[in-house]
Amino acid sequence: MNRACRIGLLVGLCGAVCQAAEPPASLLAPLPAEDRPLAERFSAPPASARILRIIHAQQANPAEQDRQLQTLAAQGFGGFAGNVAFDGYVDDETKWPAFLRGVRLAKAAGMSLWLYDECGYPSGSARDLTLRGHPEWAARGLLVAGTDTSGGAVSLALPPGRLVLAAALPRRDGAIALDHARDLAASIRDRQLSWQAPAGEWFVVVMTDDLIYEGTHAAVSLAFKKPCIDLLTPEPTARFLEVTHQRYAEKLGPDLGRYFVSTFTDEPSLQNLWFRPMPYRVLPWSLTIEQEFSKRRGRPLRPLLPALVTEAGPAGARARYDFWNTVGELVAENYFGQIQDWCHKHNILSGGHLLMEESLVGHVPLYGHFFRCLRRLDAPSIDCLTSLPPEVPWQIARLAGSAADLEGRSVTMCEVSDHSQRYRAAGDTRPIRVVTEDEIRGTCNRLAWGGINTLTSYYAFQDLTDEQLRRINTHAGRCQTMLRGGRQVTDIAVLYPIESLWPVFLPALRGATDEPAARRAESVFDGASSALYAAGRDFAYVDSQALRAARVAEGALAHGDLRWRVLVLPAADTLPLAAWENVAAFWRQGGAVIAVGARPLNSEREFPAPRVEAIGRELFGAADAPCVVTNPAGGTGILLPAGMIALLPRIVDALFERDAACVEAKAPIKVTRRRIDGHEVYFAINDSGAAWQGDLRFCGRGVTEQWDPATGQVTPVAEGTQVPLRLGPYGAMLFRSAAASVPKRLGGAIAGALSMTCEPLRAAPKPAVSQAQAVQSELTGDDASGWRAAATLTKGQVDTFLFLNFAYPEPLDLTACEGLAIDVSAPSGQRTSAELLVFLNTADGGRFLGGTGHYLNMPGSRRAYAVFSQFKPFGQTRGELDLAQVASISVGWGGYFGSEGERIAFTVRPPQRFVCSVKCPPAEPAP
Repeated sequence: MNRACRIGLLVGLCGAVCQAAEPPASLLAPLPAEDRPLAERFSAPPASARILRIIHAQQANPAEQDRQLQTLAAQGFGGFAGNVAFDGYVDDETKWPAFLRGVRLAKAAGMSLWLYDECGYPSGSARDLTLRGHPEWAARGLLVAGTDTSGGAVSLALPPGRLVLAAALPRRDGAIALDHARDLAASIRDRQLSWQAPAGEWFVVVMTDDLIYEGTHAAVSLAFKKPCIDLLTPEPTARFLEVTHQRYAEKLGPDLGRYFVSTFTDEPSLQNLWFRPMPYRVLPWSLTIEQEFSKRRGRPLRPLLPALVTEAGPAGARARYDFWNTVGELVAENYFGQIQDWCHKHNILSGGHLLMEESLVGHVPLYGHFFRCLRRLDAPSIDCLTSLPPEVPWQIARLAGSAADLEGRSVTMCEVSDHSQRYRAAGDTRPIRVVTEDEIRGTCNRLAWGGINTLTSYYAFQDLTDEQLRRINTHAGRCQTMLRGGRQVTDIAVLYPIESLWPVFLPALRGATDEPAARRAESVFDGASSALYAAGRDFAYVDSQALRAARVAEGALAHGDLRWRVLVLPAADTLPLAAWENVAAFWRQGGAVIAVGARPLNSEREFPAPRVEAIGRELFGAADAPCVVTNPAGGTGILLPAGMIALLPRIVDALFERDAACVEAKAPIKVTRRRIDGHEVYFAINDSGAAWQGDLRFCGRGVTEQWDPATGQVTPVAEGTQVPLRLGPYGAMLFRSAAASVPKRLGGAIAGALSMTCEPLRAAPKPAVSQAQAVQSELTGDDASGWRAAATLTKGQVDTFLFLNFAYPEPLDLTACEGLAIDVSAPSGQRTSAELLVFLNTADGGRFLGGTGHYLNMPGSRRAYAVFSQFKPFGQTRGELDLAQVASISVGWGGYFGSEGERIAFTVRPPQRFVCSVKCPPAEPAP
């Protein structure tokens, strides 16, 4: 409809809008109210605790809209997240009456509503309204083409856009010399750099500033194809608020909290990560970033730019740290902070989720500092695109929940769906996987365990009856009612180690980065988290801001009402000096610090920093890992190599009693604890598709009440320290007590008792090769010298793989070990960034995939480790990994988009199993 027609309709619309302001309140029976005693709210959960459907277009016909809302209520949903219809959106006055009527009708019935802030996704562009008249506000990138030369003619085509830098820098011992850069701008003709390099090693680079769209998330999203806005400068977000949020305030009044709990922003990002292979690299850029960098860091950015894309020694490490720190500050302030400030003025929370939450390396180019952005959301949120519980990302739920606890927020959210089970791209012939009621409940449980207390849904709910939907909504509602508010109680804090990625992060031609050091840090971070989760050890995530702000008291790090007695540092070698000093003070006063895969090395200013290295020696000694250092106050510093990450939960068990634990050590029960309104609330989930029965032990005086989300019943507990429990598939139970119990500090000594033993598996025949169609390969060698697989890609930029399959005459029983040790080597100069992957193939046909944190662009020989707690079901595999029935082990690489003619070689010996041990004297409570 053209603009003139829209204007002509305004008079008629006025009546419709006024009519919408007074919807017939009798159409919907009121939902259970929020302001009731807890037992009543648990029995009949309020709207905000139930699942909220995501509705992007209200029915235009009032009768159909009434039926839509009546159906939602009848199926047990609590309301919806919505927006003015995408077809027309906020600038089409004909779309407002249906939306306003639906909002007012739903609110009159007590429904809970969230305000979706975009037309499609990613958020920020308001379809095209934000960028109208201001195309320069679109997302930008610093596009980079570079090459190494040993002298002679060099020719580089310029990427698109305005020239920012053309330079040649000598390499010395592998690192460029920033202070010896040569300006090559005069060597450019017709967008081609041509230069005759002197003898010696040189890095030649050209960088341009341009708008970015092709190859970005915005271009591959399944919604409308539209450029995203620049998040580094304030003007685009200010305009986004004006054309979107302000329009809702104009229609509904300045107090949007009368209608909505929170806004819902959807996957805004810097777009500085290529989702498709591109001929040049990209870094975040804006028209003002050089001024901002100079103002915040006290030095110019441009001379440092080459160090952002290649090795430049200590000066380069600091340049990258400063650059990504600046990017993180700008995104948090100018997008998330600006929206939060607007929302506070309009009495509504700011909420929503980010992009690629699961990928630590992805956090760098997309946000600079993901956790800092979460802190600027009043309702930190995530999305979950799968409803198969073993795949549900509990760790990002915990990340959002931890950010909320650190900021004192009471609302978190997850956009949840069965998208991965239903969406099939063109050519994907896999059948749709219909998820079950049990699986949806298991998904909700994992998210609630992680700290999510609001669910917005894109579920299809295929083949589920209304009765089943009511059960799902009631179960979710009861769990969320009991878990919302208060704070998590746990002894363990795991560091979000983003500062350790900044100094080693270099952008890639596809994906976040090919740098092994950055990707190893991600692998250790994921491994530490998975090891604790697999062992049933609850924990919180903390960032360096929390470490700096925490006070040390009585052997604990205290942050507000939060207290941690164990600090885990996964691959953390870099932190602000104030954070390192506080970690050291914590250890000196009796705290336990466990570093995995790295020792303290750098501060925010020095790379390396002598003071930080001294702290590392004080806490962990000077010997190679593993090592243990203790002090008279009870402080324990433990340094583990990455291969011994499976020991982490056992080390914690030697130091501290558990809050809650199953008598059966390997039970699939996960328990989290919150302190809410003066009561201790425990949430226990059966993280398995099979029923479970056993005893659950609680520390101290135990619990006094059992709250069953399946029935709504509350029953007293006779013996609160050991409670018999029966849970159905993906079932859950809540326990409550008015008394706060503190797990005991145990007196177990760990020093000198950490060990790892590798043992060969049974002999297997010569491995078979499995490879993609676009791969040609040759296998040579033997078990003793190793099997060498040399591959050539016959087609570029397609998904390729190659695996060696070690099949065993009889299934292996690997239940008594932590994982597999694999001796691997790769040739020098190989640029292939693929990770060495491992499949465990079980006798019943199951396939489970795990990583090693070793990459094929790491030359030489070394030992890689695949820890069983990190393996996940692959493809159509259902159920859990049965380590007693491993029929074959496949080792290789996959998911790699290389170049035609590229050669990829690696050599592996047959996998070995490894066992880690931590030997302690009988643990007694510490005096």
